[in-house]
Amino acid sequence: MPPFFRLPPELHVLITSFLPIEDQLQFRLTCAYIYDVIPPLSHEELLLAESTNWARRKDVYACRYCLRLRPASQFAESMLRRRRSREGRDSSKRFCVDCGLKPRNGTARYGPGAHVIVHGRFYVVCLYCGTFQPGATDFLGRHTSYCVKCSS
Repeated sequence: MPPFFRLPPELHVLITSFLPIEDQLQFRLTCAYIYDVIPPLSHEELLLAESTNWARRKDVYACRYCLRLRPASQFAESMLRRRRSREGRDSSKRFCVDCGLKPRNGTARYGPGAHVIVHGRFYVVCLYCGTFQPGATDFLGRHTSYCVKCSS
């Protein structure tokens, strides 16, 4: 057993607290023991982490519900702009698409008929089948509240 693992868990937590945030995130992923012992970052810490050069290079953002740094491709474009942008005043209210689709307190953030743009692609929570799928457009090119499968 390496000498580091002979130290008590309290020291592991203390030593980790001196690491930069991006190293803390990476260190927690090294093994199951460290993942269990080292506490996850708080939402406030994740918001600080997303403003680092490392997070900008990786293009990751904090989700308020799953408390993870996730790639921009996991967020609706509306979550990455204006007030919810990286340093926006409502950045703490940003959530990823997965969390938007999960019911919280009985309702999901994205309900039936919701239009979501992710990386320039149009998605919808279909009014007919209720799934999150690429959305259909009508004959005028406008977005509908139905997925491509149900609209044909």
